[in-house]
Amino acid sequence: MKISRIVLVSLAVLVVGILWFVFLAGSTDYSDADIREVDRAELFTVTEKLLADSESWPPELEAEQVSVSSSLEPYPVRTVRYSVEVEADFEEVVEYIKDENYSGPGRRDKPEKSKYEVTLYQKDVEGVPNEWVRRSVHIAPPPGGNRDAVVVYYEDRPDPNTYRVAFQSIETIDGEDVPVVEDAVRFKVLPSIYKVEQTAPGKVRVRKIEAVDPRGSMSTAMNNYFISLLFFRDYMFEQAKDMRKNLGGGS
Repeated sequence: MKISRIVLVSLAVLVVGILWFVFLAGSTDYSDADIREVDRAELFTVTEKLLADSESWPPELEAEQVSVSSSLEPYPVRTVRYSVEVEADFEEVVEYIKDENYSGPGRRDKPEKSKYEVTLYQKDVEGVPNEWVRRSVHIAPPPGGNRDAVVVYYEDRPDPNTYRVAFQSIETIDGEDVPVVEDAVRFKVLPSIYKVEQTAPGKVRVRKIEAVDPRGSMSTAMNNYFISLLFFRDYMFEQAKDMRKNLGGGS
């Protein structure tokens, strides 16, 4: 009887510990951001420093000319980066990255799908978008549930051999709320960046570093030590390998 009681108490403690880890082990509150409050130059400065600092992170997943690493610094949630080396035309790679990030009207606006993207705002320079807001929506049954993210992107060509896109979440556009998707939790994308560099004629390096807080009912610890490692990091790894394959750099 005494042993049974000890086992029951141990199991109860274990269950409480698991529930605490999954649902209660930390959460982060973020201030709402309007597009007018995002400083383009500062966003590039912050994300370039983040990218430079991440060079010291040890690889966690690797494939041919592809590496993925992550860190719990400097954000409250895990930050994941990848680096991809390809032998390809620089402008071809730039167009590939543009296509990943820009969803113009009619290209990906397909609300009938379980995953779709909508362009809510864009600013052009000489007819070419260099600033835009994209809404990404994921429709899923419980326990995953519906999720969306509203993200502003800034495109930049600091020199002929470099292309970059810095991005982060916003909550409002010129003071106007973005209507929520029914029963959806809104992801928070912290300041992140894509960077494409021609390292030599015909050789290009692509780096991406991104931090996403899925928020919702799960704790920060659950996200950092389980969800981000099992899903987000693997998603970034597959994205990097697909890029290399699609640009002719591997199979």
